[in-house]
Amino acid sequence: MQTLRLIILGVILATLLLREDVIAQEKETIIWLTWEQVPNFISEGKFKGQGVADLFTKTLQLKLPQYSHVNVVSNTRRYQKLIRETNVCVAWAWIVPGSETFRIHSRPVSIAHRSGIQTLKSKQHLFGKPEEILSLTKLLANPDIKLGYLEEMTYSKRVHELLEQYRGEDNLYFSSTSAVELNLKMLASNRLDYFFGFPTQASYEAELKGEPNQYQFYNLEEIDKYTSMHAHCSNTPFGEKVMDEVNKILTNEVLMEHLAVIERWNGNNQHYRDVFMEYVINQKPNALVVNPGQ
Repeated sequence: MQTLRLIILGVILATLLLREDVIAQEKETIIWLTWEQVPNFISEGKFKGQGVADLFTKTLQLKLPQYSHVNVVSNTRRYQKLIRETNVCVAWAWIVPGSETFRIHSRPVSIAHRSGIQTLKSKQHLFGKPEEILSLTKLLANPDIKLGYLEEMTYSKRVHELLEQYRGEDNLYFSSTSAVELNLKMLASNRLDYFFGFPTQASYEAELKGEPNQYQFYNLEEIDKYTSMHAHCSNTPFGEKVMDEVNKILTNEVLMEHLAVIERWNGNNQHYRDVFMEYVINQKPNALVVNPGQ
């Protein structure tokens, strides 16, 4: 009798497991694109998965249990290729001009801090005092200092006009590598004099390694606006279905939790918070927030 009970229990358990496996196989899969850009996406180390965009991606995934989820870390070129696939979404990115033909976008979910340039503190004499706002126009006019730029990244319209103006010149280097630590190493090795980035990228690397921060960040006159960030999916029936569900998830409560993560990494900034509240939470236009290329 005991043996029979065990056999029956085994059959029931096997049936349940098979049923769960079948249900799991029936789930549609969303591939979520990420990239290496601390503190937004953190793909390794003790803070792995705790970045601003990492945690926001995880929030959407947890609230979409009806799908299977796969994360793919991509560089800028792979991103541009994969984002056109039917089942590919990205939780946290800006709107690239012209992408409306193959992507659909959520309501604003965040605003990205203004980017600028990183250089070595030892080279401040070539750039200016800390917290000084620099002119990229003047920097590029100096043939003795070399700028590094990530190919296919998007900044302001004025920045791209300047990059096109100096394309092919010896003082402008285009990189296809998106790993922040590699770009910082290019500064440390004097292969470049300055590189586009965010202030927290270098401070994060220093904290991670327990070393003093050897880099200096500067804001640029040509990047004076915050960037509107959105969730994106393919402009297909599948993408429309997912995006409809994503927009229902994006309550003010969820977005305020996202703001708390942003402030964890970037510190408390009242100006940033005021713009976030008006533009993201209250969904009102703000002259200080733009989509790249506008």
